[in-house]
Amino acid sequence: MSDRPVGDMAGERPDGWAETVVAGLDAARAAERALGESLRPGMSLKEEKAQRRAEAVRAAAMGLGAEGCAAAAGISERLLASWQAEDPVFDAALSAARSLAHVHDVVPDVTANPAVLRMALDAILDGVPFVAVGALVGAKRDAFYRLRRGNPRLGALFGAAQNARRRTTSPGRKKKAELKGYRLVRVDSPAVRRSDPVR
Repeated sequence: MSDRPVGDMAGERPDGWAETVVAGLDAARAAERALGESLRPGMSLKEEKAQRRAEAVRAAAMGLGAEGCAAAAGISERLLASWQAEDPVFDAALSAARSLAHVHDVVPDVTANPAVLRMALDAILDGVPFVAVGALVGAKRDAFYRLRRGNPRLGALFGAAQNARRRTTSPGRKKKAELKGYRLVRVDSPAVRRSDPVR
């Protein structure tokens, strides 16, 4: 491995450089999880919620919308909206962070904002399909795909993150992910009898 900083390697071998960068990100995420687990026995639900709310506010300060803020906090958009409705101080903090981003022209652009690019890569490493990652960082689907094709360094980073995710996904989980789909159920109908065919 070269003694030069990781950023200097991009011109030589984008794929190798990207694998190194993503491996570093993944290692940092693993260390963060380990730190969190070591604190977990003493951490209350209130403290965990406060930490997640802080992540959502940070994402809003990066110019991200509700979907990105929820993803940064590791919660659903619905829960984020619920927190905003029940906690006016948190709602005000999110609004202030968004205003701060707007006033200072901070946009959730993966090509200009390293924190947003990291969030996109983290989402891929977490198993979010590439098609959905663009929406998390405020990019339209076609523009996000064009960005990947048009920028070799970003394309290499996204590819390395997808490769890392594939390597860490167990065969059982891969199969389960392939079978994922929707099942429509009528909640107001009586229970299906055993003799009735399941649709």
